[in-house]
Amino acid sequence: MDNIYNQICEMELTDLRDKLVNLQNILISMYTVKEEMWKYHPSNEDFINPIKEYDNLLIQIHKLEKQVSEVELKISHLSSLN
Repeated sequence: MDNIYNQICEMELTDLRDKLVNLQNILISMYTVKEEMWKYHPSNEDFINPIKEYDNLLIQIHKLEKQVSEVELKISHLSSLN
């Protein structure tokens, strides 16, 4: 009888520990999101304007896409020489 009780207790402890780890992971994730959002919050002294950031990101994406195309073209060209 004692052995079954210990097994049940251990299973419950394992479940609770797993639940705790999951809850802690969710909390860490939420803190990360909170920190990211704070960058764009108007009360932040170092407020980042999301509209400007978005436009800057589009410019950077366009530049990177162009670089990717150029490298792909060079690879294609060099591959065709062999």
